[in-house]
Amino acid sequence: MDKELRGSSNGIIDGYRKWLKAYTQGLDMLPKLRAAREAESETSKEREEVQALKAELERTRAAKERFKLTAVKTKKEYDELRDVNTATAKALEQETKRDRMEEDS
Repeated sequence: MDKELRGSSNGIIDGYRKWLKAYTQGLDMLPKLRAAREAESETSKEREEVQALKAELERTRAAKERFKLTAVKTKKEYDELRDVNTATAKALEQETKRDRMEEDS
């Protein structure tokens, strides 16, 4: 029996250590274990928060790109309408001048 407890040839000591570890993981009254669990819990909460923030950042970037594309499209449409308006105003001005010249003559 002494030989069994000294060596790990048949796993008696390793089995006990595994059992002891599993048993003590359920005990919250040990301060070190409690502190380790709290730190692990906080770390997992932080990871979840980081993942949520990363997802929100990605959604915000996508919205920014959509807004940027819409702004560029709107600017092009504005420029085209301004050019048409300018051309129409010039044509109307020339037409008005012609009409006045015909009335005067």
